[in-house]
Amino acid sequence: MKLLKAHLDIGLFTNQIAEQRAFWSDTIGLRFDHDIALGRGIVQYRYDAHGSVIKVNHLSTPLPVQRRTGYVGLTIASHDARRYEGLHPDGDAVRLLRSGTDGVTGIGITVRTPDPARMMRFYLGAMEFEQVGDHVARCGDSLLFVTEGEGGQESDDFVGVAFRYLTVQIQDADIALRDIVERGGRMARAPITLGTVARYGFVADPDGNWIEISARASLGAHVPADDR
Repeated sequence: MKLLKAHLDIGLFTNQIAEQRAFWSDTIGLRFDHDIALGRGIVQYRYDAHGSVIKVNHLSTPLPVQRRTGYVGLTIASHDARRYEGLHPDGDAVRLLRSGTDGVTGIGITVRTPDPARMMRFYLGAMEFEQVGDHVARCGDSLLFVTEGEGGQESDDFVGVAFRYLTVQIQDADIALRDIVERGGRMARAPITLGTVARYGFVADPDGNWIEISARASLGAHVPADDR
């Protein structure tokens, strides 16, 4: 894929926005960039992590009850003395470690699955990530650690508590989504346009974890009108 940004983003959903904002700003020390209303009563608070965005999506009404995804952990490189290993307020593992630990110089995301070999085939084949270890793939400067265990499951929507989706920023969402499906991915949601901000859709990995394929205007992508 032609990346417009050499970093993965990760999104979570929460009803605990005050606690989440304090965690990412104060405990982890990330810079808050801005917030944006996404519709469906969702406001997204965006935190910068070496070019990756930690997307904290707040829903004021109770979140749908869904099993957690396979995205179970986030590692962020620390370029100063700050360190942390624990859980964010909705329960996923977060590590802030010295830059270079486990090869992470930006962020690393841990995805858990009952079939690591199948998961690696998907991310290397359909998603065109680069293999850098037996169960490690790279997209830009972000790492994906594939570990064995209980994973995600198929779902009709990606909204639910904690980490729910990855984002890959590309030039043309429609073309990228089509190509991923042709390489063996599954379309989870057809592309739509968010005003003049972005055009995006979703694919799902073999366990049903969602991946946003986004063409964002601020990164130089052309955002056409949604003609549906």
